[in-house]
Amino acid sequence: MSADQPAAHGRAAWRAWPRQRLPAREVDRLLSGALLIWALFDVPWWWRPPGHAGSALVILGTLGLAAAQSLPFLCRRTRPAGVLALTGAALAVKYAAHLNIWSASAAVLAAAYGLGAYGSRTMRQITRLLAGAGLVAALVALQAGRGDHSAAVACALLATALVLGEVTSSHRDIATAAARHAHDLDRASLARELHDVLAHQLSAIAVQAGAARLASSADPLAAARAIGAIEQEARAGLTELNKLVRGMRESSAAGAGLPQLADLPLLVQRAAESGLRAELQVAGQPRSLGAEVELAAYRVVQESLTNTIRYAPGAAATVRVAYRADGIVVDVLDDGPGPPLTTAVPAAQGGGAGLAGLSERTRLLDGHLEAGARPGGGFAVRAFLPGSR
Repeated sequence: MSADQPAAHGRAAWRAWPRQRLPAREVDRLLSGALLIWALFDVPWWWRPPGHAGSALVILGTLGLAAAQSLPFLCRRTRPAGVLALTGAALAVKYAAHLNIWSASAAVLAAAYGLGAYGSRTMRQITRLLAGAGLVAALVALQAGRGDHSAAVACALLATALVLGEVTSSHRDIATAAARHAHDLDRASLARELHDVLAHQLSAIAVQAGAARLASSADPLAAARAIGAIEQEARAGLTELNKLVRGMRESSAAGAGLPQLADLPLLVQRAAESGLRAELQVAGQPRSLGAEVELAAYRVVQESLTNTIRYAPGAAATVRVAYRADGIVVDVLDDGPGPPLTTAVPAAQGGGAGLAGLSERTRLLDGHLEAGARPGGGFAVRAFLPGSR
């Protein structure tokens, strides 16, 4: 092993070390402790040289000021206005008593930051007004200072601390909104996937169960075949549901285990076994379009066949998949009566549970979906999805 290898190994181990942020309570404790230690240096302890030591009353009073400007930071996230009031009062007393004000000034700036960062909505509005007033006061003090810029610097620092706290709070609000939006998108995606998987299987099972019930008295063999089809559909549904869960756990973006366009023949075959006269037609040169696009195309066919099985059992359905240079067009046509009016009308508008989910899914991929009654009778669903993303 060369001399550089241990150092490289150490750097790699340091990068691999989990970097965790301190809990908020620990941060507040550290800040409070640091401010307290700083303030304790201002106490005129009795062991100091003559002229620098204070009486017992002065020492106790200075200790009280040190506590007032540091200990409230333990609750700076829940009572930011109170913390600023206490630190401001401690600073005012120290200034009036001609004591060292550096530690108290730092505490006030930290409290001003906390007011902007952790204050309520009303407090944040007050913070903006105070920041504006601080900037105006800094400009006025700069003009009237006659060479002494200490007041202007103090006002500018106070305004800066208030603004920084407000910026931190705004960033936190944005991050919270983004996380909530991502959570809502995940829930909507999960709802679409569960509907597309379960609705198809349960519709086929319902049709087969009805056929078994009607055939049980007249033809026991037909009933047995229908029950066998029910078992097959249930197993297929469980298999697809397991693929869905496994794909979401591993890598939903990569589409691991999720159905693709290559699975369409099996989907059409299962629809035919459910009593639907279905066929698949493919035009163009098949190619990979990306996991999300292929999954969306598969769901379009699945939901369309599900609706045909549900509302037009025994009808004929044609699935047409056309590969184009800019993407893929999926058509599902049937000669049945189509879904009820309450379902068919919102289909093109994005309403309803199934077709609305397909419309939303295609829009997220920059595609579009059209669904409605055919002029010559029947129902049609057409979706366009762009190429690989």
